Amino acid sequence: MRMFLMISDVIKRVKSACSLLTITGLVLLSGQSMTQIASAQSASPFCEQLQGDQGQKPVSVHCGGAPSATIDADGILWVSFVQDKHVYVQHSADNGESWSSAVQVTPEPEDAEFNGENRPKIIVTNPGDDSTSGVSQGDDKQVLLSWTTKTSANFTGEIRFSRSGDGGHSFNAPRTINDDNLMTGHRFDSLFLTEDNTLYLTWIDKRDLEARLENGQEYAGAAIYYAVSKDLGRTFSDNYRVSHNSCECCRIAVAPHGDGEVAILWRQLFNTEIRDHAIAVLGADGEVTNLQRATYDDWYINACPHHGPTMISAEEEGTYHMSWFSAGNIHKGIYYASLNLASGEPAQLQQVDGTPGAGHPYLASHDDTLYLVWKGFDGMNTPLKLKTSSDGGASWTEETALYSTTQGSDHPLLVTTDEGVYLSWWTQEMGYLFRPINAQMKAE
Repeated sequence: MRMFLMISDVIKRVKSACSLLTITGLVLLSGQSMTQIASAQSASPFCEQLQGDQGQKPVSVHCGGAPSATIDADGILWVSFVQDKHVYVQHSADNGESWSSAVQVTPEPEDAEFNGENRPKIIVTNPGDDSTSGVSQGDDKQVLLSWTTKTSANFTGEIRFSRSGDGGHSFNAPRTINDDNLMTGHRFDSLFLTEDNTLYLTWIDKRDLEARLENGQEYAGAAIYYAVSKDLGRTFSDNYRVSHNSCECCRIAVAPHGDGEVAILWRQLFNTEIRDHAIAVLGADGEVTNLQRATYDDWYINACPHHGPTMISAEEEGTYHMSWFSAGNIHKGIYYASLNLASGEPAQLQQVDGTPGAGHPYLASHDDTLYLVWKGFDGMNTPLKLKTSSDGGASWTEETALYSTTQGSDHPLLVTTDEGVYLSWWTQEMGYLFRPINAQMKAE
């Protein structure tokens, strides 16, 4: 009987892996080829030019994969990226025109994930004491990093974290944050620091799948877990479960909820077959509230779309702006809606782009204007598109093409500062771009 259960478990895991791999055959559902979404570190003409100028391949955000970006209180741009199985950090005082030397975060090579949905995350804090949390930050900026390291070719991984207490000059030894000690899936991490300096680290986790299989039971998808640090990453809480039956491989969107909590939005399985989205509020001591369905697209698919949502806070407390991709029976393409947690019903629902190839939206807000960027694909070119709204999402401008490339490119990200909104985007053709997208910043 035990041998039968072991064989049965293997078959279930193989079926699960095959369902994930079918996404390649579906051409990523949004019409984009694997080449178009890869953050390929090799064969980048821009990186080859840098290599020619310097005589060797430089460790650089232009040559690495899947960069994340943030700007600190002094206006310094910081990026994290992966290159040659190491996580690196660089910073720039002139918005990417010139760069510091890259600092290696991982002392030993790690198979760190670097793709559009799963990349290292970076947060930089201000020096000094925080009167709200009472956490002493010292005289230097704290640089906080999380990432996923693959532990096998079978969709297993660990959630990793490291911090620098000396302004990014050196980093502590990386730590594993998932606390189950299982060789299973822990992937697609997201990192967020609240106003009161509570640090939230969320991810997709398959420990509950393993437990059910061990007992000969079925389990759909994965689960959402998180851990919390109240001392800027020096220590973390135990792991807390948010929800069973999440999608296995889509990024998690995070936005603030008050000063010390966060709301998260993720792709969830409903009735084991529909892959729409759910939302919940997470507390610093493991409290999960307002857990509810967020989108109603009726997307029946036995595969992982690799297409996570984006979400930011709205002006009204408990309300959020959301954008996502779906190929459901009800909605197809990129959509926008706002959601009030109290009502639980999406409002202002509208299609952003329904053309084949549209995907991977990202939202930002500045000075009463919403910004929404996404990628298109026409079989040859990948345009990066933009729409804005000045009335809280009720109406949107016509789309504008910001850039276009015929080569591989990353998913677009937006970074909001006091001055405005910046585009963070990596392409094989142009390297890493960090450019203002709102009209006032462009004029300046």
